[in-house]
Amino acid sequence: MPAASNHSPAPSSSLPPAWRIDPVRLRAALVDDARQWQLEIVEETGSTNADLVQACRRTPWAEGDMLQAGMLRLAYRQTAGRGRQGRPWQGQAGMTFSVAMPLALPPARLAGLSLAVGLALADALDDVDARLGKVVGLKWPNDLQIDGRKLAGILIESVPAGPQRVWAVVGIGLNLVRDAAMEAALGRSLAGVTECLDGFDPLHGPTDLLAAVLNRLAGMRTAFLADGFAPMARRWSARDAYRDQPVRLLHDGAVQAEGMARGVDDEGHLLLETASGLQRIASGELSLRPAGEGA
Repeated sequence: MPAASNHSPAPSSSLPPAWRIDPVRLRAALVDDARQWQLEIVEETGSTNADLVQACRRTPWAEGDMLQAGMLRLAYRQTAGRGRQGRPWQGQAGMTFSVAMPLALPPARLAGLSLAVGLALADALDDVDARLGKVVGLKWPNDLQIDGRKLAGILIESVPAGPQRVWAVVGIGLNLVRDAAMEAALGRSLAGVTECLDGFDPLHGPTDLLAAVLNRLAGMRTAFLADGFAPMARRWSARDAYRDQPVRLLHDGAVQAEGMARGVDDEGHLLLETASGLQRIASGELSLRPAGEGA
């Protein structure tokens, strides 16, 4: 993966302001287990994650083939979306949606799920266009980026549904174009899918991209149920944007640890080589930064 750079192209847009998902095209593009998913697309909501958390609490646990059925809720605008550590999360220049996946697993078996989701999302971008696959890197524990600039973020909440049963509600914000206003508000550069795809179709591109993501997530769910994150750890580490680079870990702006990033282990812990030896870091509320970057 390319290292972070101090230079980034100017924000640009190649999508109409009112891009839409084509439900018929979306449904036709789904394969295997994703065909059984419930799809819901709305103009506006407070938070798609909050909506699906409530839906999971109301939904009876299915058995047999119906246990494969996840749920998608996409909103063109979220007014109360949240990122990690409760940060506001809106994405008018991007695709903001949540999926709920039933997992017949105890909560302790969910280790590494956010990394597995990130890897599935990166694979989906590669499916859409290999040019994206070559430049997208994974940032531990739950971001995707291009050249050091954030492309997507992931937030996971769990809803218990009984012994050995849990719903994983996964919120995803994926930038389609770079949003100059959001960059100004955050004080840092962002990335967008379209900056790497000169031929991105603004009419069908968002729908095809969403279909690729759902197909990959459905496949990831099956693999995660069978073997957890462990078989994915090597592939995740190969896409790690900061592997073998000096990094620092921060909490509320304070540096908690520094060292060389060495990928992740079978449970999704960051492997951090420090002066006192190799440490396994659980995600918690830590944020990873390049060593030369401030809080």
